[in-house]
Amino acid sequence: TLDIFTGLFKSVVFAWLIVLIGAHAGFSAQGGAESVGRVTTSSVVRSIFWVIVADAAFSILFYFGD
Repeated sequence: TLDIFTGLFKSVVFAWLIVLIGAHAGFSAQGGAESVGRVTTSSVVRSIFWVIVADAAFSILFYFGD
């Protein structure tokens, strides 16, 4: 059951990372539709990167935390 709660916790953290990165990028977009496209692509790349980093950190934390 601990694995289920760990997975649920990680998914909530990943969701918040994606939301915060996307919202920050969206609010900083300037210059019309072309800028929105570039900012969207950039925020997707950043979100993927930070989700991977957070997953690695959680893996280390939960591995050595037991």
